[in-house]
Amino acid sequence: MSPRLLPVVAGTLLVACGGGSGATVPASALGLPPASGGAPALASTRVATSPDGGIYVNWDDLSVVLLTTTDASPIAGRLGGLAPTVTALRPLGRFTLVGVHLRNRGKVGSEPALNDLQVASDYAPDGTSSGPLRRLYHPTFPLAALSPEAIAGDCTVHLDPGQTATVLLLYPPLRAAASYLWGRFDGFSLELRPGGRAEDVDGDLHVAACTPPQPQ
Repeated sequence: MSPRLLPVVAGTLLVACGGGSGATVPASALGLPPASGGAPALASTRVATSPDGGIYVNWDDLSVVLLTTTDASPIAGRLGGLAPTVTALRPLGRFTLVGVHLRNRGKVGSEPALNDLQVASDYAPDGTSSGPLRRLYHPTFPLAALSPEAIAGDCTVHLDPGQTATVLLLYPPLRAAASYLWGRFDGFSLELRPGGRAEDVDGDLHVAACTPPQPQ
């Protein structure tokens, strides 16, 4: 069966505190690949926001520039509420980082939702299809967001017209694979191969926990 993205189902979500926390993490603590070299995007699409409920649609370019793994301990150390989750997941391996580069192509400010961007649950480690860790993998939503820009709303950044920003999304550990399906249920799906670089991610990064989307 091909990997697929899952709908949000009541009773399966981890409850976390989202939004800006004022906490920061040095980019050097994440062990990111060297940023020089101008690596091409791993995949690209565009996402829409609307300031008036859908009359005007504001488009943001979204490019995935990085897929790698990291030690989540520095992040959990700055977000105390995330520490129990990181402790429970640590035996499964290194955590997953997806780097997303955004550009506002519209005429008004935008805060594109990122908390509902999931990795297909097919890549969940063995032993997580049931038990207490199931809610972290079915679906597999981001646990935290990091960015040189302040985290706005829940797990996103504010973009003025023409502005760009890079956001790193932290996910649970995944099974090793040649590629991963990532995207938004009933929105878009992209095949990502590990690699890439986040060129404009350095210094202290703002970090906040992500709240999973609620069932509709």
